[in-house]
Amino acid sequence: MTEKDFDFGAALAEGLEEVRAWKRGETSLETVTIDPMPAERIRAIRKTVAKSAKEFERRFGIPAATINNWEQGRRSPDPAGRLLLKILEAHPEIVEQAASAA
Repeated sequence: MTEKDFDFGAALAEGLEEVRAWKRGETSLETVTIDPMPAERIRAIRKTVAKSAKEFERRFGIPAATINNWEQGRRSPDPAGRLLLKILEAHPEIVEQAASAA
């Protein structure tokens, strides 16, 4: 299908009708559940790479308040934060190098 063949208005109307049917309970939609990173894992990552939240902030540029909120379960990292934590877990030197170059 080329861009000229695509009717955006019709596709939008179709999508909105699908949402209305879902809201009325007439259909089900495919969902994806993203498992949030548990606070315990975040704390373990931080303890592996830094002795304190302040040191973590100094090395990686993520505010101490943010890491504290994540560790205590008051907030959860967004997808970018989870990805950054996974990279920190595997290769903290790469993140530190990138943070210091900024």
